[in-house]
Amino acid sequence: MSDQQHQRWQRGDRIFWTYRDADFPGLVDQRPVTVIADDDQHLAVWMAAGTRMLYQVSADGQDLRSLSGTDRFTAPRAQAVRNWVGSGILAVFQPNTMYSVWFFETKAGIRNSYYVNIEEEFTRSDSGIETSDLVLDVLVSPDRIYAFKDEDELELAHRAGVFSTAKVEQIRQVAQQAVKDVEHWEFPFNAGYEGFQPDPDWTVPTLPADANWEFEDVAGGD
Repeated sequence: MSDQQHQRWQRGDRIFWTYRDADFPGLVDQRPVTVIADDDQHLAVWMAAGTRMLYQVSADGQDLRSLSGTDRFTAPRAQAVRNWVGSGILAVFQPNTMYSVWFFETKAGIRNSYYVNIEEEFTRSDSGIETSDLVLDVLVSPDRIYAFKDEDELELAHRAGVFSTAKVEQIRQVAQQAVKDVEHWEFPFNAGYEGFQPDPDWTVPTLPADANWEFEDVAGGD
């Protein structure tokens, strides 16, 4: 079924926001979320504090960022679960766009810190959306100052053979386009989501009933 054939979700619907890695089939980074809006321009979702989410660790349960060199991308992995800590995240995905924008709370009720996650264009399924992370990110402060994040990891991924030279160049071009969107304050930065508050009757969505994992870290963060 094509993306166009999937019906739009309604505000309050629960779906799964999933990242997959072709080098580790069967493992996921998966977040149960609640739909805020879904239209031709964007899909906006809410991940509440305390959300139980799947993520990947090394085969012996270590955080992947604790691994050195290319092992961070090539070492065997396992499935783990944790609770999201801190305030919730509002995330916006746009069709035909290789990045999502995550709105973080800087003080109570104000979400004006932005995390631009470079990733493949998302695809839809009946249960949610799927994409693949492309390592490089852009951090945007409340005063609209931006900085690139994980450039060193992108180089490691290239060295590990995860990305070709051409793919790395594409990733950098996408990041530069995101920066231009920040500089011109294009959608979704100008969408007015800074004051968003979830509906008071929304409860925290749960993982699929058939989800399983080998390691647990309920105190973990992203």
